[in-house]
Amino acid sequence: MSMRQEFIEYVKNGGDRPVVSLQIGAGAGFDTKLAGKEWVSETTLDDLIVAYEKAECLPLFNIALSFDFVPQFKWEKFDLPSTGESRNTGTRMDTPCGELVWNFREQKRHGITPTKYPIDPDSNLDVVKWYAEQVYENIGRVSQVLAAPLNKLQPHGAVSVQWPLQPFELFGLSFAVPQSVMLMEDPEYYRGLCDMIRDINIDLMTEVYRLGADFVFLGGPGVEAASPMIYEDFLIPDSKKITDAAHERGGLIYSHICSPVQPFLDKGFYNRMGIDLFETLSPPPVGNVADLKKAREFLPREMCTRGNIGLDILLNGSREQVEQETLRILEATKGYKHMVAASDYMFYEIPLENVKTVVETVRNYR
Repeated sequence: MSMRQEFIEYVKNGGDRPVVSLQIGAGAGFDTKLAGKEWVSETTLDDLIVAYEKAECLPLFNIALSFDFVPQFKWEKFDLPSTGESRNTGTRMDTPCGELVWNFREQKRHGITPTKYPIDPDSNLDVVKWYAEQVYENIGRVSQVLAAPLNKLQPHGAVSVQWPLQPFELFGLSFAVPQSVMLMEDPEYYRGLCDMIRDINIDLMTEVYRLGADFVFLGGPGVEAASPMIYEDFLIPDSKKITDAAHERGGLIYSHICSPVQPFLDKGFYNRMGIDLFETLSPPPVGNVADLKKAREFLPREMCTRGNIGLDILLNGSREQVEQETLRILEATKGYKHMVAASDYMFYEIPLENVKTVVETVRNYR
């Protein structure tokens, strides 16, 4: 059985032995360090493959779907004042509804962070409708940007494809807090916009699965950025329609919410979203889940979970502390489909020795 098949089989049916699948890539920097580089933006898919080989754990390659396949999206890049430790750049695009502008800051060894999003509460939301229409018209072009990375990665492991799949996220053109403000200003218009985006994303997801992706990524803001109302009226019903469509097409859904999830966890929100692989149920200071065993018992048995070693422990802990935390997670999740992993994608400074300690502890566990 290939590593790709092994990962998918465990998510679907579990196994006789625990599995370790630490999160590498997604711009966090651990693969950048192992490649001997300092700028995350210079990290390649080959670097990601080698990083998983060095970690010796079961891979899940999570790759971003670029909308570069849409010819109408003509982004103009520009430079902003930078230093030797940071690169500040931006992109702008003219649309019939106004200009869209991103600003980004990349810090050496720390990855890229948006410092300005194109959409805020003062924006004309008709630009989102225009954006969605362009994506829909060009769904058949997705293979231009996705076929090559899928062909490169799948001989080495399972692949999840990520773009802002939650309709509430407005294609990622804004951030969760201003999105909540825009929603409250005109709930009916925002709901209609989300319905449109949801249906387009289902069609886009269909094409992504047709090209051979194993998972698509379904995220969602944690308790610090969303209210129960947003979950009840948007995230849960939209997620269920998306996951139902995914399962009808033979695909799997991967969801990563690394921020605080209780009390949404206690309310059963994640039980209702149709998720196949969910992470992470992390304790403080990374998350706010106090009792992993209780949390795992509460979630649906058919759901596979992944986590939950704190990045703080992987970064600063001794090998003995990492081993003890790994054993704690193995005991708390015994009898359930759970992949031992980190509380988030592993960043640059985490020692490879601590990663190997996690892998060895899981392999030696009886």
